[in-house]
Order: sequence, then structure tokens, then C-alpha cells
Amino acid sequence: MAVISDISANWRLRVVFFAWFLFFFNIPHTLEDFATGMPAKEGIPTPLLALVISIFISLQALGLYWLGQKQRKGLFVQLGIGFFWPIAAGVAQLPTIINEGASYRSGLISIFYVVGLIVVGVLLCISSIISLRSGSKTD
Repeated sequence: MAVISDISANWRLRVVFFAWFLFFFNIPHTLEDFATGMPAKEGIPTPLLALVISIFISLQALGLYWLGQKQRKGLFVQLGIGFFWPIAAGVAQLPTIINEGASYRSGLISIFYVVGLIVVGVLLCISSIISLRSGSKTD
């Protein structure tokens, strides 16, 4: 089983921090999406989108569990999550935010969630890459 080495322990802690912090942004933002009827407006079946989002949130939690057990695969999961959320939020939300400005949904708080999701997701992705590159050993 591949485990995380002591070299990457500091970066692993950063990955854990950013993964938990990402929940702070993606869960309220997702709830807001459903509350405002975004899936229906975009022609996306709500049950399908709910399933996809719940899979990604579950994967993020599973990756945190693996990181807690010092398993390297937790870093790969967080890398994927850190890559997925910023792209999904950026593609789906940034054009609307740019066009609507402060009148986007609930105003600045809605923009804060989207920007936070993008920034923290990118930081999670970068931290995961650095942690993976800093080495691992096999038990």
C-alpha cells in the first residue's frame, strides 16, 4: 500500500485544510443552485445533477478519509476534486457573474461562494500536486 512520506506531511496537512475549506464553499453554493432553480433553467435534470454533485462530495470525503490513513490515493482524489470544482464553477457561473455583476443571485455572498470555490479548489489542486511530487514510499 502506498503511504505518504514524512516529507509531504506538511503538504498533506494543507491538502486536508483546503479539502475541508472547499466544503465551506461548495455545499452552500450547491444548495443555492438548487434553491434558485438553476438546473431547470439550464435544462439539466435536477435528480441527475444532484446525483453527480453527491458523488463528488462523497469522493471528497472518501479522499479525506484516505488522507487520514496516510494513503497516497487520498491525494489523487483531492487532486481530481480540486481540478473539477473550479472548472465546473468557472464554466457554469463566471459568465453569468461577469454579465450580472453584484445583482447575481443574492449579491456579493453568492459571488463570494463562487470565487471562494474556484480559489480554494485551485489551491487544493496545487497542494495535492506538490504533496504527490514531494514523495511517497510503499509499505
